Amino acid sequence: MSKFKKIVVALSVTTVLSSGAYIANEEYNKVALAIHLDDNTIGVKVKKGTVRDILSSQGIELGNYDRVEPSADTHITKGETIRVYKARDIVIKDGDKVETRKTTYKKVEDILKELEIKLGENDKVTPDLTTEVGFVDTITITRVDKVQDVTKETIAFETVEEKDDSMYVGERAVVTSGKDGEKEIVKETVKENGNIVSESVVSENVTVEPVKEVVKVGTKERVGGAVASSYSGNNVNTQQYASYGGGSVVLSNGNTAGSVGSYAAQQMQARTGVSASTWEYIIARESNGQVNARNASGASGLFQTMPGWGSTATVEDQINAAVKAYNSQGLRAWGV
Repeated sequence: MSKFKKIVVALSVTTVLSSGAYIANEEYNKVALAIHLDDNTIGVKVKKGTVRDILSSQGIELGNYDRVEPSADTHITKGETIRVYKARDIVIKDGDKVETRKTTYKKVEDILKELEIKLGENDKVTPDLTTEVGFVDTITITRVDKVQDVTKETIAFETVEEKDDSMYVGERAVVTSGKDGEKEIVKETVKENGNIVSESVVSENVTVEPVKEVVKVGTKERVGGAVASSYSGNNVNTQQYASYGGGSVVLSNGNTAGSVGSYAAQQMQARTGVSASTWEYIIARESNGQVNARNASGASGLFQTMPGWGSTATVEDQINAAVKAYNSQGLRAWGV
């Protein structure tokens, strides 16, 4: 064989060997894997490289909001599955704010987590967090605030009356002074997106117990009415009341309201709506129509009112004191 032919044969062998080695290396650098995209899975055999390179070789480009597993920069060296989740629009209504965002998840809870939207303990979400559907296009978040306020309220004391036959009718004596109590009230206000939707009382707790007022009330009937006192605080000219006569009421013991008492009874009727005859009866029984009548208990005047109801220096003062007593206790102030 000539030298030239030997060289040609050598070159041919080298070419075959070189070509075989190239093919072997090419196959060695490839990997079989699955690509999962939009709920579809395809099997491919591609050149090893990063996830991004492999996807690009298959014409799959990643958008800014797309999600891929493993990450785009992961280097693939063996067969596995690449999952691509394409981002889509979703409307988020958060309180009074509405915006369109991008998400790659289907479950509501996962979507909010991806968008870094945090929920308060009482916030409401529609659809429910566990909802998973093909395409949730809107998520509504209602921001709920619950605020509790503590206030204090007075508890009015009660008045208890005890009958006492050693005291005359119309006489009253405080045995135990009443004292208001206090309670603590916890109220809860619920707001949704800043608007009040409900208010309720959560609890009430009595912090100070009220003290009942105990009052002795006389039941002893006077005989012959009140006793005229010796003081001259009321120097009344009875002539100016003569036109009122002696009144129409006469008690079994002969007591009457007298002309001044009849006048006072008319005034009381006008100011309380209670008939004049009722007031004449009270005046006849309490004082026998004596303006200056005074009792040892401290009661004085036509109506025998106690000092606490006001002055009895004049007839008008006595009427004012009687009106005050009536407004507070009604006719019970005179045991009627």
